[in-house]
Amino acid sequence: MRKVTLELPKYRLQLHMKLTKRREPLLEEPIIPTTSLIRKKYRKGTLPGRFARYMADHRNIRKFFAVNFAAVAITASLMPSKSTNIYAAPSDDTVIQSQYTLETQKTTIFPLNQFRLNQGFSFFHPGVDLGAEIGDPVKPMRAGEIQFAGYTDDGYGNLIIVDHGNGLTTRYAHLSKIFVSLGQEVNINTIIGLVGVTGHTTGPHLHFEVRINEAPQNPLDYLPLR
Repeated sequence: MRKVTLELPKYRLQLHMKLTKRREPLLEEPIIPTTSLIRKKYRKGTLPGRFARYMADHRNIRKFFAVNFAAVAITASLMPSKSTNIYAAPSDDTVIQSQYTLETQKTTIFPLNQFRLNQGFSFFHPGVDLGAEIGDPVKPMRAGEIQFAGYTDDGYGNLIIVDHGNGLTTRYAHLSKIFVSLGQEVNINTIIGLVGVTGHTTGPHLHFEVRINEAPQNPLDYLPLR
């Protein structure tokens, strides 16, 4: 802080002025300084610290780093990204092959396409009665082998028994026609017979049973949800 006094004819002014030291301009050449130059310019600090200060203050060095940083930033922004979006829609001429199939194959079906449940499973009724029209096609619940196909006199009428393996069998009774024979391999697309009224029945329907080791099971526990 420096005090300045001005003498005027009628006034005497005292001005208090704060003078600041002007910052020295950034250093010029040389870029690589000598030890004596560093010690002369910077009197405090270690020699490595003085050298770092010299490099930071040098005008040409600062320009060099500023220009190169800008060039690197611009180049990086123009370079294409290597990451790919796996969800991007392919072009029309792109062929994608997958080792997996998205289609779910049915393995168990209802033996009739359309029906009404006339009677359920119980201790006295070892199956379910599916009401339908005479002549409606009947298909096996699962793929298997025909174990029996013919007429019985125990109330089933025309009966088909399909062996699905592992002790699982299914029965289809009261059929009007039978299209399969003993030992034939069938699948869920095979029409094994037609709905009828043979045997002990009061109307056209399919009596359907599921058995495991000849023990009757509730067929609705094995059929898929419609």
